[in-house]
Amino acid sequence: MTALRRTLVAAEMQGRDLLRRRLALAMLVSLPVAFYLATGPLGGQAQYAVPAAGVSAAWSIAGAAFFSVLASRRIEQRLMLAGYRAADLLVGRLLLLEAGGVVLALGFSVLVAVGSSPPDLGALVLGNGLTALIGVPLGLAVGALLPRELEGTLLLIGIVGVELSLPPDSAIATVLPLYGPGQILLIAAGYGGQVEPSWVVHGLAYALALLVVAVGLWSRRIRVSRHAAPG
Repeated sequence: MTALRRTLVAAEMQGRDLLRRRLALAMLVSLPVAFYLATGPLGGQAQYAVPAAGVSAAWSIAGAAFFSVLASRRIEQRLMLAGYRAADLLVGRLLLLEAGGVVLALGFSVLVAVGSSPPDLGALVLGNGLTALIGVPLGLAVGALLPRELEGTLLLIGIVGVELSLPPDSAIATVLPLYGPGQILLIAAGYGGQVEPSWVVHGLAYALALLVVAVGLWSRRIRVSRHAAPG
């Protein structure tokens, strides 16, 4: 079996395992939608709702990635014993999650475009797309660091909650993962100015750093599981 075939099979099997958590996935998507509707079309805070919707969408994307880590423990061991490499599993998972993240980001972009009519649709799509790129490794890193549902979920709530509550120009905001897309979404909402390349670089750098952390922790765990499996 070719490497591409192994990667696609791994992605398919992990996707099926993740879909068993249909209720959790539905709640992950519905909560940011409800938050957006409450602050924007129903709450009269149109400008705030645009960046808030994008940042809160990170909860859906990171949460899906986090639950994928928990859901795939058993399938990973079976695939490794069947001859799959760690790289096959990792690339398959990234393909699955990033594809899902892009779909969610586009869906939220359409929702916000219809509900709030932001003046800069290009910045809206860019900001939400960058959120998806960051959200996946964020969820993977949390899942590798805290492989328990309660602790990991609380950490994700804390990260996204802090991002939503901080003023955009706060010094603390600049060191948090979603600072870049948050600033871009402010432009989309009509706060003035232009998209700064440094915001995109900030987001991409954070995504890469989180991915390195996630891969390092996951690789260590998968090696231990592989050695322990025969016993």
